[in-house]
Amino acid sequence: MSIPVGIFLEIPCADVVEMASLAGWDFVVIDTEHGPIGSAQLPDLLRAARVPTIVRVAAVRNELIQSALDAGADGVLVPQIQSAAEAAGVVAASRFHPAGRRGLNGFVRAARYSLLPMEEYLRRPVRVVIQIETAGALAEVDAIAGLAGVDELFIGPYDLSQALGRPGDVMHADVLGAGQRVIHAAHAAGIAVSAFANSGEAADRWREMGVDRLYYSADVYLLAQAMRATRDGLR
Repeated sequence: MSIPVGIFLEIPCADVVEMASLAGWDFVVIDTEHGPIGSAQLPDLLRAARVPTIVRVAAVRNELIQSALDAGADGVLVPQIQSAAEAAGVVAASRFHPAGRRGLNGFVRAARYSLLPMEEYLRRPVRVVIQIETAGALAEVDAIAGLAGVDELFIGPYDLSQALGRPGDVMHADVLGAGQRVIHAAHAAGIAVSAFANSGEAADRWREMGVDRLYYSADVYLLAQAMRATRDGLR
């Protein structure tokens, strides 16, 4: 069964965002956690996107969530969540009243600089994705999945492997077992679950385990590998 597949973008260049969109990815993730991308760059990167675009914020901070959503992101991916209480704070920062306490400004890009009617702006859908990659989040995954306003749980296998004492071994049985626990929690709560993969083997495994969406690799990795493969072929 085919599922939506997206890619992380860490290069702060609108052309790369546009190329990823034109290449046929179902969605893209602008990564401000691991990529050198600041809030001031987000509007131009988002303008270049032709597919749904999520911003991975750099940390669990309300002002970073606010900046991403004001700039027009279709959703936020929030890393390093430690507890259900922290995840609830993310929801509150991402939703307008009565579902949350997101700051309301009708003049930002997301509101078309005041040209979007306020009622429509307030109804504009925002995808809230909580990253499960710490021991604390894993321990409270059922509570996190059950929070009103959480749309998706994302399995971050690299940091999860560290949390489980298997740093970098993202296909270890302990990591996959923890991932299966996240999948069960999400589906029991009736929400989507996704995972990151950086190989065809990993992508196939996560699909077999039941994820609903797949986040595949990153622009920098694919570019570097293509450069090396081309160089090796020419030699």
